[in-house]
Amino acid sequence: MSMPKLKPEEVEHRRQEIIDAARICFLRSGFHQTTTDEICHEASITPGGLYHYFGSKEEIISAVIKDAARSGLERLTLMTESAGDVRSAFREVASFVFETMRDPNVDNVTRFDIETWAETLRNEKLAAVTKETWGLRQHWLESLITRGKQEGMYGSEVDPKAFADLLLAIMVGLRLGKLLWRDNFDLEGAVHSLFLMHAGHLTNGEINLGLPQEETQAGGRAKVRKTA
Repeated sequence: MSMPKLKPEEVEHRRQEIIDAARICFLRSGFHQTTTDEICHEASITPGGLYHYFGSKEEIISAVIKDAARSGLERLTLMTESAGDVRSAFREVASFVFETMRDPNVDNVTRFDIETWAETLRNEKLAAVTKETWGLRQHWLESLITRGKQEGMYGSEVDPKAFADLLLAIMVGLRLGKLLWRDNFDLEGAVHSLFLMHAGHLTNGEINLGLPQEETQAGGRAKVRKTA
C-alpha cells in the first residue's frame, strides 16, 4: 500500500519528528547500538514509512548532526543579533555556554559526538557532514569576532578565523573534560578562566608572555621567526 500524499510542510514536519526521535535514541544508546526498529518505535512509524524519508541509517545520522548544528546556530544568531554590541553579544554567549554545560544531557551529547568523530575517521560521507557543521559554527563565530574588531573590541593583529577555531576547540575540550574526568575536572572554574582569558584578565598588563615574533612572508601569512 502506498503512503498517502502529504503536503510539503507535512512531509517536513514528519521528517523532523523522525530526526528528533533518532536523536533521542542516539543519545540514549549511541548510534551503533541503536537499531532502525528502535527509531521507528520512538517515532511511531513503520520501517517502510521510515525509509520513505531516509534511505539509510547513515542518512538519519547525518540529518541528526546537521539539525543539531542548525538549531544551535539559530538560537545563538538570534541571541547575538538582538544584543546591542559585540560585548553584550559575548555576555549572552557566555550565559549560553554556562547553561549548556549545566544541562544534564550534555554528557550524552558528548558521547554521541565522540562516537561520530571516531566514525568520521573511516567514513568519508560522515566526515564531510561533520566538516560542514564545524564550518557553519566556525563561520558564525568568525563573523562575530570580525564585528568585534570593527567595534574596537579586538586588536588589529587578531585573526578572526584562527581565534574562532581556538574558542571552538576549547569548547570541545571542556565537554570532554567534564565527561571523562568528572569530579576531577573543575568545569565551572575552567569556563570562568576561559572568559577571563577572553577578557584579557589572566595576566597583568606588564607581563611579557614571550609570544613568538612574526615576520610577514610574500604571501601575506605570518610565521614564527627561527632562532639561531
